Amino acid sequence: MTKEFYSVKEVAEIIGQSTDRIYEYLRAGYLHGTRLTKTSAWRIPAAEIQRLKGKSLEESGAQLENRSDSWSEYLELAIKLQNSLSGIGPKDWSIWGLLDTGAPTQTSEAGLRLWEDRGELVVKLSVEMDKSYPIFLKRLKGSFTEFHSYDRWHESLTIFIRLCWDMARKIRIESEAETGLFLSTYPVMGHGHLMNVPRYIYEFAVDNHASKEQPNLMILENKSGNCWLVPADAHSYHLAMGSLDEMKKCWEATISLAARYANDERIGEIVAGARKLRKDAVPYIQALSSIIEKAAAGS
Repeated sequence: MTKEFYSVKEVAEIIGQSTDRIYEYLRAGYLHGTRLTKTSAWRIPAAEIQRLKGKSLEESGAQLENRSDSWSEYLELAIKLQNSLSGIGPKDWSIWGLLDTGAPTQTSEAGLRLWEDRGELVVKLSVEMDKSYPIFLKRLKGSFTEFHSYDRWHESLTIFIRLCWDMARKIRIESEAETGLFLSTYPVMGHGHLMNVPRYIYEFAVDNHASKEQPNLMILENKSGNCWLVPADAHSYHLAMGSLDEMKKCWEATISLAARYANDERIGEIVAGARKLRKDAVPYIQALSSIIEKAAAGS
């Protein structure tokens, strides 16, 4: 008799996939289930399995394994590429891997990797480093007309990230000049340390472009006798560290720069560019969704 809900193990057996793959589907949102708490077992509705299979639940796992699936070997690449395309934005951590600060490149939410080659910024998605990616992209272009424009979209992504990168660098240089503090890998004893002020100014400007919003900052004393500059609603987000006088100067400079850049035309270009990139990526994301659903259903 058909049940109302199934366990991860049961679903794996029904559609002929491993339990690890089922958990991957649940995390990615391609299979919907419920849990009473964050630590309790998944309960997957029968309708979800029917949706994925497109056939009755009585079909055996052995039958499913014998069904051909031309995209199954590229399922992980499809998921990674879709996640990257869905996560690209102007505040991606990779933008703060500024080479002239000496700091290592930060982990990117969208899987972006940036570096300079003879003065030119190179932008890659981590999925593109996979040895199977060239064949996968070729198949995408052969199967979906949407992907005929993908290379041009990728070029526009590079231009967009270059704009974000240059703006982040400019804000960092101005932040150092106006606060009198420096962004370096290691603090210098006896001097204040610029930490996340440039990133805060950049993200505030992006979030509040063409508005009259003002940053709400506080100065907190720490156990060492120095002070932190922090947002009033996020005391653990340290923007800068130093003496009280240094933090007062930094507070004034941060507010002034944030207000100035929030009305900068180049920030407006970044906001508009991000909106266009997301819109233009929708056809690729939808095409990848169809691949993922087919592979998940084993058809």
